[in-house]
Amino acid sequence: MNNTSMTKSFSRLIAIAAMILVTVISSGCAESTRGEASGEGAVRGINSIVASPELFFLIEERALGAISFKQATGLDQWDDLSYNFNFDFIRPGFTEADRVATEFIDVIADIEYTVILTGTLDNPEIIRWDDPEREWSDTETVWEAIFTHLSPMLGEVDVYFAAPGTVPILGGSIGSLINGDRLEITEYEAGEYELILTPPGDPATILFISSTITAISQNRTVFAIFDPDPPHIGPIAVNLIGENGTSINIADPNFSSQVRLLHAAFGTENVDGYFNQDFANLKFPDVGHTELAAYQDIGNALSSVDLTAVGNSGAEILTNSILTVAGTRRTLILSGRPGSLFLNVLPEDGRPVTTFPIIRVANFAVNYDFVDIYLEEPGTDISEVLPRFIGLTTQLDTGFVPAIDGSRELTVTTFFGDEVIATPILLDLSADEVVSIGIFDTVDPLVLEVIVYDVQ
Repeated sequence: MNNTSMTKSFSRLIAIAAMILVTVISSGCAESTRGEASGEGAVRGINSIVASPELFFLIEERALGAISFKQATGLDQWDDLSYNFNFDFIRPGFTEADRVATEFIDVIADIEYTVILTGTLDNPEIIRWDDPEREWSDTETVWEAIFTHLSPMLGEVDVYFAAPGTVPILGGSIGSLINGDRLEITEYEAGEYELILTPPGDPATILFISSTITAISQNRTVFAIFDPDPPHIGPIAVNLIGENGTSINIADPNFSSQVRLLHAAFGTENVDGYFNQDFANLKFPDVGHTELAAYQDIGNALSSVDLTAVGNSGAEILTNSILTVAGTRRTLILSGRPGSLFLNVLPEDGRPVTTFPIIRVANFAVNYDFVDIYLEEPGTDISEVLPRFIGLTTQLDTGFVPAIDGSRELTVTTFFGDEVIATPILLDLSADEVVSIGIFDTVDPLVLEVIVYDVQ
């Protein structure tokens, strides 16, 4: 199941619309007074603050893209004039953005600018790279790499980059890095590579080893070391950042993916869970309806999850194949009615931020195809407000989204109606929290139950 939210909050839409309106007005005025350009340079932004919310990277007041931690905008071409580049974020319930940091750039033609936000939201810092743009010919078989260290938690490391299986040896590193540094742009032939990080002068101690990286020619790629955020498995996070803004986590195969099991199939008995028909190793013991089993390592990219009656591995309830990705966490959802069970998968990529709480609501019920969800101050007359999420479909979720902190009441109603179909629950939400909420069937097919099943 795709973790992307199928619904958007009206407050967030209004905030973004207001931001775009200000952008149009501001950009229409600002650029008309600028000098005449003679060429273009390229600019991108990178967010390396682990506890930051999703940020907007802007040229003046024009949003260029939204970037969460470890993400980047693409390299956009701009006239060789002077601009302020800004990092902003919007608090839920507000239309005015908070400005985090600004970097003034007098853009020079054919220069590539990278603006990296680091530090903290309260004490932000900017790292800036100014590099000549590379003009590629059609016949070149090489590419360029930039290795950078953006992890305040990690000390100095030696960097090894060579063909897969190359054993690090003393003196064989391509360089050493500390937080805030980068290595010079280096040219490599297209092909397969492996990235290894070790303590300085200690090639025998592997801190990080990548899966095989297949590099293509005629591009410039950034390899960025970040702090590990809570969804990440392992002590070091490394992302590959492309010129178009793609930012892909490079898995360390020494760290398996992890999955856990949530029982959301009303009317189905408690289950035991195993992996790959290995009934000698019980992974999820005696999981009942609305219960959440703990994370377990699962090593294979394609694995089977085998659910049986409790204490009887021969009484199969459901067997389902799942595809996992190294270094990630997922929740397996046992769903459906007895006799027509299935497994859904929820990626667990929620990340706590310092500015406001993060929530996700998932509709595990099968008795209602769509529901509306309200998230308001306790005592609010929901007939006078709009739903926070409209038409949340069965077996889908909202994704991890910002919420207003403090005491909130969550109410579930019929789709496009105000008939309350679950007892409202009170939430005490705080910044630095990630709250997962599920909607479940009950013995009464007209009544649902709302449960907070996880708080990080």
